[in-house]
Amino acid sequence: MVCQDQIAARVPLDSGRSGVGLSAACPLRGPGFLTAELKARLVDFALKEGFSKAGICHPWDVPQIAERLKTYVAKGRHGQMRWMAERMNWRGDPAELWPEAKSVIMLAEPYTPDHDPMQVVGMPDRGAISVYAQNRDYHDIVKKRLKRVGRWLLEQEPKAQIKVFVDTAPVMEKPLAAAAGLGWQGKHTNLVGRDLGSWFFLGSIFTTVELPTDERATETCGSCT
Repeated sequence: MVCQDQIAARVPLDSGRSGVGLSAACPLRGPGFLTAELKARLVDFALKEGFSKAGICHPWDVPQIAERLKTYVAKGRHGQMRWMAERMNWRGDPAELWPEAKSVIMLAEPYTPDHDPMQVVGMPDRGAISVYAQNRDYHDIVKKRLKRVGRWLLEQEPKAQIKVFVDTAPVMEKPLAAAAGLGWQGKHTNLVGRDLGSWFFLGSIFTTVELPTDERATETCGSCT
């Protein structure tokens, strides 16, 4: 957990772009306007930090995952990933993981290659390494960016609290990212976005700040198998 008094660095406000992303239907006064403006500035800051997309949902917007996880584990589909069966109450219910959280900020970190990774197939003299593993550990890169975004949010909301996760806690990122509008879970089980493809990592910021949520992405998978 990160609180305001634990943050040493001060992140300046980007006052020049405070209106980015505001909806025309948003009321021009009251708390709804303030949170919509905060969300727009938050997303803008996240994109400047290098994330390719940001979306927001409630922790309780994924009620279906608890039963799916239970069935998945009961059928032994988790194989040797014993941790999938541990703390299933937290993994299957983000609201139980941190009851005080009101919003989940899901962020996409792109790792799209600049070449065709399938070119190595059929080259017996070369080893094939997954694209995501060809560079620095994404956990470190994404977590640092998540912390910078979280630090910015705490600068705006000093009484707020946050927790950042990047594949390091019992959090099912893909269903949350789908609920936040980043994409949908494809037949290959990865998240797919119309504008992102599936070449991206996921990171999340849980916060006690209540922010406007995004619409769930529409699934547009075709007939491929």
